[in-house]
Amino acid sequence: MGEIADMMLDGTLCQTCGEYTGADGFPTFCAGCAGDSKKHQPAQFATPKNHTKVACPACGRHVKKVGLADHMRDSHGVGKTGE
Repeated sequence: MGEIADMMLDGTLCQTCGEYTGADGFPTFCAGCAGDSKKHQPAQFATPKNHTKVACPACGRHVKKVGLADHMRDSHGVGKTGE
């Protein structure tokens, strides 16, 4: 890895913003980043807002919000056209 990444992993630099912390031995946060928990969650683990689950109004089954229309069409026949 690079020099900066190594310094973040050994605690010399803040693992979020790269500010000098002076700690030694393990990854740590600076005083500015320590209070902000949103910064600590990597983007790849954040749940997209449109992927939250909602209850189907017909049967109560929890499905992803973006797939509710498909569930209603496939399971309950609501919104089918051309038949």
